[in-house]
Amino acid sequence: MSKISLFEYFLKRLVEWYCEHYAIASSEFNDHHRNDLSKLKIIKLHFFACSTNNDALDVFDAFHAMPYGHVESEVYNRLTNLRYCQISSTKLGIIDLERFMSLQPDNSSMIDIIVESLKKENADLITMEPFDLVELSHKWFSWRYNFQKARQDGMYSKPISKDLIIREEKFYSLF
Repeated sequence: MSKISLFEYFLKRLVEWYCEHYAIASSEFNDHHRNDLSKLKIIKLHFFACSTNNDALDVFDAFHAMPYGHVESEVYNRLTNLRYCQISSTKLGIIDLERFMSLQPDNSSMIDIIVESLKKENADLITMEPFDLVELSHKWFSWRYNFQKARQDGMYSKPISKDLIIREEKFYSLF
């Protein structure tokens, strides 16, 4: 199973969530005036979704504490090499809508579970501004502890253990 294939399927599920929330067809997504699924927003939503399920943390196992919160470094490093979409600093653009919407990689049910779990935690996360999601991730102990350690070492990144994410108090709302 490819981590990147599963991540691209995760993006499909985010687009579906977005379209459901704004009551639009997937064919309208690229040009929708509220399309703000930027790199930053997607990376934050990805962490929050993964944090809802230990199996997801087995697959997406390279989270780091970085200035803007938790980042799965292997996914982040491949964001420019996706097959069916492009992600910019402001939005997500689907290149091949038909193939993108028909994605169904092995183990896609795990992605379905984490997206549905995240929606149950806070269905409005899909509408939050990227920097509000950053602020939310900064409430997590795993980020505060590891980013502080990184800064003490003169760095801006430090790996976060899966066990710490599993055990810590989880926040899915700013309030």
